[in-house]
Amino acid sequence: MINYIAGISLLFLVSACGGKITTSDIKGETWQLVEMTAGMVSPSDQEAELSMSQTYVFTPEMTFTKQQTKDASTIEASGTYTTKETSEGIFYSLKYTEALQIVGSCTGNDNEELLLRKDGKLQNSWMMCDGPLLVYEKQ
Repeated sequence: MINYIAGISLLFLVSACGGKITTSDIKGETWQLVEMTAGMVSPSDQEAELSMSQTYVFTPEMTFTKQQTKDASTIEASGTYTTKETSEGIFYSLKYTEALQIVGSCTGNDNEELLLRKDGKLQNSWMMCDGPLLVYEKQ
């Protein structure tokens, strides 16, 4: 239930207009998947071991690369991104140009939203539509 409420709150924040568009001062940051929770499952029921490895690399040129390894198969995708600062943190809006099969999106298109939370962790917005909650830490 808490994930559901957090997801709805995240949806409202993403669509709220009052946020400030920012430029990135990221210098080749890499973010590694550290937590995966199935949609609407309480944290105590989380998988003990991640079923996949996933990373994002963001560049100062406002491009990104996402790499996912699962069952000895690796997929890589890339595109461009923008950032928007809100009271909840900084939102990353990713626009993919290739490898759309690893986009974590409620809409099923080539866009993905991530939130850099105040605790310094990055999380996806896919859980708003029963997707998994994925949390990343900066490497």
